[in-house]
Amino acid sequence: MTIGQSKHEPVGFLLVGAGPHAQRTYIPHLQELEQQGTIEFQAIVDVEEKRKPLLEHLQLAKSIPELLFVPAFTSEMPGHVAHRLNEAVARLKVSVVVISTEPLAHKAYGLWAIGQGLNVIMDKPISARCGSCTDLSSAYGIAQDHLDLLAAYLELQQRQQTCFLVNSHRRYHPGMQYVFETIKDVQARTGCPVTNVISTHCDGMWRMPAEIVEQSYHTFNRGYGKVSHSGYHFLDSCYQFLKSGWTPAKRPDKLEVISSFLPPNGFLTALDGDDYRRLFGEQEYEDACKYTDGALRELMADMGEIDASIQITAYRDGDAITLAQVNLQHSGFSRRSWLKPGQDLYKGIGRVRHEMHEIKSGPLQTVVIDSRQANDVHCRSKPGGASLGSDNHYDIHLFRNSGLLGRGEVPLRSFNVDDLCQHYNTDRRGLYGENIKRGILDEAIDFVRGALPLDNVTSNLPDHSVGAHLMSAAYISHIRRSKGWNPVVSIELAYEGK
Repeated sequence: MTIGQSKHEPVGFLLVGAGPHAQRTYIPHLQELEQQGTIEFQAIVDVEEKRKPLLEHLQLAKSIPELLFVPAFTSEMPGHVAHRLNEAVARLKVSVVVISTEPLAHKAYGLWAIGQGLNVIMDKPISARCGSCTDLSSAYGIAQDHLDLLAAYLELQQRQQTCFLVNSHRRYHPGMQYVFETIKDVQARTGCPVTNVISTHCDGMWRMPAEIVEQSYHTFNRGYGKVSHSGYHFLDSCYQFLKSGWTPAKRPDKLEVISSFLPPNGFLTALDGDDYRRLFGEQEYEDACKYTDGALRELMADMGEIDASIQITAYRDGDAITLAQVNLQHSGFSRRSWLKPGQDLYKGIGRVRHEMHEIKSGPLQTVVIDSRQANDVHCRSKPGGASLGSDNHYDIHLFRNSGLLGRGEVPLRSFNVDDLCQHYNTDRRGLYGENIKRGILDEAIDFVRGALPLDNVTSNLPDHSVGAHLMSAAYISHIRRSKGWNPVVSIELAYEGK
């Protein structure tokens, strides 16, 4: 199927990677779209070791797509795997591939999909690298992975127009889109860009010491952590806040990045074995953790970050014009009160979201986004409340210099998720944040059917250069700091059509 196909012809989808995240989001959404006749959910590709849990997950489904199991790989795709996938794509008439694998494999699958001329939806981050916390070549490699994918994608565009959407799903959130609009409005009326951003995200994902060493899902033991887990969302959001206020005369030509990481050994110092024994019971902890604190420290010495604090300064002609602080945390309020993890390592481990953004446009506007849950057990299909601590809590507070901005302005307006639903005609049944994740699927369908121009897509690969380089710079800065070197990392910015 190609761009401009019949609006009544189902679009063929292939899902690569069916782990906990895909099982909670992509698979239900794709099944729903197939039931509506919008798509054909043709196949799922996953690694051989996930055969049994995937079959168990799908056993109650009304229809099961074709399943293809392949060996795990993180570098170049093996030739025999590419041959199998190429055959399936041609036979099943796939137009869109969704890549939801371990991020170490994102680049390999992304390059394969581009090589097949497919439209792509790929999870964030664009890539991850083993040893990003300790090895400079790995840290630099994160930015290089984006450049390699971008070069292949742009070369394809010379022959065929496709989309390559990166699922940084906060771009699709009506709350974020409203904030982007307010920033643009103030800039257009006053000339003032964004001058300060503070973003904080904590997911309360409390890993027990043995899990940090052994667990492979959202791993720390491959030398990367929070920045590579969900951190990319907030580096990208920071970029989107800043970009919303940029004009040719007031956009930066350089970014500087300085980062500080809290490593697993630092977290173990804050909460050591004796503390766990007091919290859970001595025998219970001994049964759950076979390691001494000394052994843990040795094993965790080069593991990925638990928390990160990233300072970004935007410069124009040598002058700092914007300061941003991005705080990324696993360690924070959690509902976990048990030692042994259950089957669901994505949402079934006591995770609760606390997220806050404060965006200032000089003396003219401050926007505050506040989203805080108190519960860790959420149901996608049940109505969720909008109050503080509820599953769908999401408040926006808009402070404006009403005296200067003119008639009809007030110094404070506040909105919650119900107001956003009414304004944008969206539906908050179940978990609003997870419903928003369907937006990228709808956008890909609209693009393939010719209903949405490529210039109007929300999250195409070329617009992720800044995010990928910020992520790379955060790791580079940490390594340089740990070696006693200058931790400041510079990113030079250039603009198309300058």
